[in-house]
Amino acid sequence: MSGLVIGGFLALAAWGTGRMIVGSRRRRTAQALVKQFNADSSTLLCFHSEWGRFRVATINGARTRWQPFVIAISPRRIAIRDLAPEPRGAIEFAPADLRWFGRPKKYTSGTNTIWLHVALDGRWQRVELRLTRLPMQALVRALKQVATPEQVIAYRRQRPYVHFGPVPARPASQDVYGAWTLGEPVSLYLTPAHLVVLAGETIQQAIPLETIQNVSAARRIDQPDEAGLVRFSADGTAAAYALDDHEAFAGALSEAARRTLEDPVAWQRKKKKSDDDDLDDDDDADLFG
Repeated sequence: MSGLVIGGFLALAAWGTGRMIVGSRRRRTAQALVKQFNADSSTLLCFHSEWGRFRVATINGARTRWQPFVIAISPRRIAIRDLAPEPRGAIEFAPADLRWFGRPKKYTSGTNTIWLHVALDGRWQRVELRLTRLPMQALVRALKQVATPEQVIAYRRQRPYVHFGPVPARPASQDVYGAWTLGEPVSLYLTPAHLVVLAGETIQQAIPLETIQNVSAARRIDQPDEAGLVRFSADGTAAAYALDDHEAFAGALSEAARRTLEDPVAWQRKKKKSDDDDLDDDDDADLFG
């Protein structure tokens, strides 16, 4: 028995030593990356948070595991590097590739997750970062310096943000007799700023929500037992898709499109104040609580 106990202590000690070595290696890697990024005078923000983790999900594709990271933001790039000896989850893109950013779940005083939607190399990427409060605030401030004014307004809008999918669908067209013809299968992914149409991993179309009107859900008269229809117009052009959960998707699409026409919550509060404080960084407890 004593041999088993000693062996257990030795195994635990070896495990702890291994973690210390890995941790030390990661810190050295992080310090080197921070130094490298900060050598660029245009860098607005660069840091490694001990408890921070990130992963990248390609919509309809692969997803990386959660990993420690260093992030650097400048007017010309947003770079996220993992700390493995041979990086496996790094991603780098221009601010022009950013399509939306925001926190998908209710704010807490502990660790929170923020999502960055990125259109990169013809694919829709969702970059997810977990951070504690102060690093998260610093990240949001930096993102707002390189994002478009429209993306900053979208960040401040009513929470929780609307996401739906991706869900399988088929584009639908109607002939003069009322019969519907369905096209090749696609996926619909609804974000707070775009309705994304994908063929596998490839983006076919990213429709800005502010252009979408007249959303409706209906059963097909010609085949009422088949998938229902979601119909809408985008920039005045009619579109329709057949999908199983058509009523729920139409409801989410209508709500998301409607929100793009509203003043954001923080902006409504700013109108009532005499100064122009940046409310949404420091009043998240009010907005999310």
